[in-house]
Amino acid sequence: MYKYFAGVKTIEELRQKYRELLKKYHPDNEGGSVEITQEINAEYDSLFVILSEEKSANEETPKYDYQAENDAFKEILNKIIHINADIEIIGSWIWVHGGYEYKELLKSVGFKYASKKKCWCWHYGDYVRYHDKEITLDEIRQKYGSKKVGSKSRQYAIS
Repeated sequence: MYKYFAGVKTIEELRQKYRELLKKYHPDNEGGSVEITQEINAEYDSLFVILSEEKSANEETPKYDYQAENDAFKEILNKIIHINADIEIIGSWIWVHGGYEYKELLKSVGFKYASKKKCWCWHYGDYVRYHDKEITLDEIRQKYGSKKVGSKSRQYAIS
């Protein structure tokens, strides 16, 4: 049924796969194409609607605008896909390791520098802290899983 997102079952998996596909097929990248990127975006949008409806149906009171988060997520990835830094998706957050030379771009699209984690981070909406202690990136990866894609990439091992 899906050419690019076969086997994807969650919004998190969809986002990780989208990031991989953008890195490979975005028109700004060597070998990329506008047509393929449009196909990927159309397929992503279609599957996102299905997955977000399933997620909302499983919640007693839907109170979150998944479509707005999705639109923002895609927009941010498209704006930073070309930078030469490691980009990692952990849950609904985007983390950029290194990339200090892109400081102005990252700030302009809403990234904040997390000095204790020594990387840039972005998430949709206002951040609400639900814990008292500082949580490490490894603890966050452990809880939500992570995907790191790009020329310098490697997937973090999740125990």
